[in-house]
Amino acid sequence: MFAFFYLQTAETVYNNVMRTKKNKKFLKSGMVASPDFKFTGEEPTWHNCPKEKYDDKLGKCLNFYNYYLDRDDYIPIIQEYMKTNSYSSGDISVIPHVPKTSYILNITGKLCRCFNMGMPKFGRYPGTVKDNIRSLLSEAKAEMFLKKNDSVKKATTSKKPNVHSIMTKKVQSSVLCELEEMLDVWTDPKAKIKKMPIASILRGENIPVSFIGPIVNWLERHKSDYTDAYEKRCPDMVEGFSYLSRPQLRNRIKAIDDMLNEIVLYKSSKKAARKPRVKKAKTADKQVARLNYLNESKEYCIQSCDPTRIVGSQTFFMFNTKYRKATVFRSSSRDGFTVQGSTLKGFDVSKSYSLTLRKPKEFLPILSAKTERQIDKELSKLKTKRNPANGRINKDTLLIRTL
Repeated sequence: MFAFFYLQTAETVYNNVMRTKKNKKFLKSGMVASPDFKFTGEEPTWHNCPKEKYDDKLGKCLNFYNYYLDRDDYIPIIQEYMKTNSYSSGDISVIPHVPKTSYILNITGKLCRCFNMGMPKFGRYPGTVKDNIRSLLSEAKAEMFLKKNDSVKKATTSKKPNVHSIMTKKVQSSVLCELEEMLDVWTDPKAKIKKMPIASILRGENIPVSFIGPIVNWLERHKSDYTDAYEKRCPDMVEGFSYLSRPQLRNRIKAIDDMLNEIVLYKSSKKAARKPRVKKAKTADKQVARLNYLNESKEYCIQSCDPTRIVGSQTFFMFNTKYRKATVFRSSSRDGFTVQGSTLKGFDVSKSYSLTLRKPKEFLPILSAKTERQIDKELSKLKTKRNPANGRINKDTLLIRTL
């Protein structure tokens, strides 16, 4: 009879699937994530774009951003553009208050993203962005004025909620609701049982220890139900969980025990000293802003790739035209490379190396076009000595390719 209360609704299944499919909009490098890159390609860049192709490139950019980004994504993009174009801090702080009914925010955000990515200021577009930002500021200030009047009216008619009620609602919405959704998934006998990272959620929401009681009570109550069915102490629970085998019940009990242990550790960690603030990672365009490299070599008839592609990549090939040295870099972590000034960081010293090319004109096309396995095969045929890579990039260095 109790099985009815644990049936997973169609709506919950849909929400779980959508939550799994939802991806981050931006990569750590600052580039827009493109999970459907097979159809849309990666985010277009303006590196070495000829003037006659500006309009075509702009069209591709607008279509790309229309596919992956929405209104809320454009707010920080417009703020970044305003910051680099000497707008006041007061105007920049107003932009998040632009009403959702504004029809010019999306196109303004797309154009600002293009300019942030290095689009030259050509045609009518700089003037269009300037006029649109002026209109957005007017709309935002009007919206703030209306909200201020509404808040004054509400303050006179309603009581200010106390801290206890605010934290209680926060625990309900951020933790208990997630636990209920987890329980819905567990009703499927074939479901893979994983404990919810409850300590991470509590830490992320900064829940005080004094408000953890309802969470512990919830976990202990459901652990008791599963234990009664597993040990056959309660006939009602045995009947309610009859669709689960003993190993499946045991897995659920263990997962709840793990979550209770995490809460104990969370309580003790709250007594420790506060950790220093983690420095925010720089975006790819800011990391390579001071990178000194050779843009093009007429001798070898080759151009450098976009330097922003280096950040976050796993493999990188470069070539020093002065000493005819090719360097192969392999990343030491899944986060890929970073750039600091004119130095490459985050490469594996044991797997990265440099060597002199006796016939660069024959080998550079291989580095530019072949697969990584084919390149390794060709490199293994060279008899020149391999030296350790140092990560320095200078004015004689061509950025050949990233993978």
